[in-house]
Amino acid sequence: MVDNNYFGFAENDYRFFEQTYKMGIKGSAQASLGQSICERYLKHIIDEYANPEDEIESLKKQSALRTHSLHKLLRYIKEDMELTIPETAENKLERIDGFYFTTRYPGDDSFVASEKDIDDAWEAVQSARTFTTDMIRKMESDEPEP
Repeated sequence: MVDNNYFGFAENDYRFFEQTYKMGIKGSAQASLGQSICERYLKHIIDEYANPEDEIESLKKQSALRTHSLHKLLRYIKEDMELTIPETAENKLERIDGFYFTTRYPGDDSFVASEKDIDDAWEAVQSARTFTTDMIRKMESDEPEP
């Protein structure tokens, strides 16, 4: 059973992406899926560990949870939560920002993802997953003992 939170949903799709990727299947839908997975990993950190102290901060948190932009999520985590994101992870996530929209429907900015794009999405997913699981361990260990 999938946990009913951002991390649980990300993990469920991660397992699907991992299986198909390791089987050598590379389709344009994986680019969109990759960004979506990364988005949910980052949103888990925000949802679980951002603690707004006033209404303005609460609105900023809610705005971050509504975006599909990895760039905006990364900025919120760095600037508002004051967490450090490894540079390599940030670069990989920035590389695939926009895949969610541009690989799903035809239009002026759309494209069919190449194998390299799928590889980039896979690397970004792995980076986001590692960053998130590391952050979960850190945040959970920093909490006071009951």
